Amino acid sequence: MPEAPRRLRPHRRIIPGVLAASSLLLSGCGVVAATPTTSMPTHFDEAAGSLSASLSVTAPSEGKPAPGRVPVYWLGVNGSDVHLYREFQPAETSGDPIVEAVVAMTSDKPADPDYFNPWSTAGSVTASISGKNVITVDISSDAFKTSLDAGMAHRAVQQLVYTATAAASNAGLTTVGHAPSVVLLVDGKAGYRAFGHESLDGQLERDASLVAPIWIIDPQQGDGTGPSLRVHGAAVSEGGQISWRVEPIVDGRPAEDAVQTGYAELDAPTGGTSLYNFSVDLSPGEYSVSVFHGAERADEDSKRVTVYSDVN
Repeated sequence: MPEAPRRLRPHRRIIPGVLAASSLLLSGCGVVAATPTTSMPTHFDEAAGSLSASLSVTAPSEGKPAPGRVPVYWLGVNGSDVHLYREFQPAETSGDPIVEAVVAMTSDKPADPDYFNPWSTAGSVTASISGKNVITVDISSDAFKTSLDAGMAHRAVQQLVYTATAAASNAGLTTVGHAPSVVLLVDGKAGYRAFGHESLDGQLERDASLVAPIWIIDPQQGDGTGPSLRVHGAAVSEGGQISWRVEPIVDGRPAEDAVQTGYAELDAPTGGTSLYNFSVDLSPGEYSVSVFHGAERADEDSKRVTVYSDVN
C-alpha cells in the first residue's frame, strides 16, 4: 500500500497591522506602479529576464539544518528583475515546520530592508508531505489580497514553493531520490487563480531562474560577529571571481570609504554557480558587507552586521 502523507498540525495565527497593497511601495526602485498593484519594474524585459543566469537551488541543497529556525524566502529587486532571497526566521513551535514557514512568509517582514513581501497574512494554513516529497499546502484565500501583475504573481507563488520545500528539507522531512513539489490548495480546493494570474493546478516545482544571482547566505542582516567577519554565499560566475566590499556605518549609512575590498574565487565556469567564502578582520563597530559583479556592482547583495571584540 502507498505511504500515507504525514499530516502536520493546522496552524492559525492572526497578526494585526497586516501590510496593505499601498504599503508595499518601494520608494525609488520602480516595483510598485502608481496604482495599488505591485508590479514588475517598468524596464523589465520578460524574455531577457527568463534567460538570465541564475542559481539552481534544490531543497536538498538548502545547506545545513538550522534547528529552532525556519527558512523563509522573500522577493528583492535586482536591476531589471525581481529575484528570490532566503532568510531564517525563529520558529514558534517545533511540530509544524512547513506550516510555520508558510505562515511566517505570509505575515512577517524580512529582516533585510532590501527585500519585500507581497503576501497578506493567511488566517489558516495546513500542510502534509508524502513519501515522494509531494507537499500539499492548504492556505486560506485571505493571503491573496494584494493586487499583483502577472510577473509578480508568478514570483509570489514561487516564493511559497521555495519556502515550503526549504522548510521540509531543513526539518529532515524529505526523502532521497524524489524532487520536491508543492500542491497548493486554497480554502481546500484546487485550481485557484492566485492573485488573478497564476493558475494553481497540479504539482508546482521550483523555477530555478528566479533565485538571486548573488546571495549572501551567512551572516544574515543584523547578525553579530567578531572579531573576524566570515562571509559565506553563492553566486553565478562571470569569469571566476566576485567582488566584495566592507564599509563602516556612519550616521546610519555606509561610509563612502571602504575599510577593505577584495575578491572571492568561484570554482564554477562562466554561467555556472558556485559557493564562495572570505574573511575580514575588523575593529568593533557596525558595518555593511556587499558582494557584487564588477565595477558597476551588478547583482549586489548586502548585509549590515555588528562586529564585537569577542563573541562567546
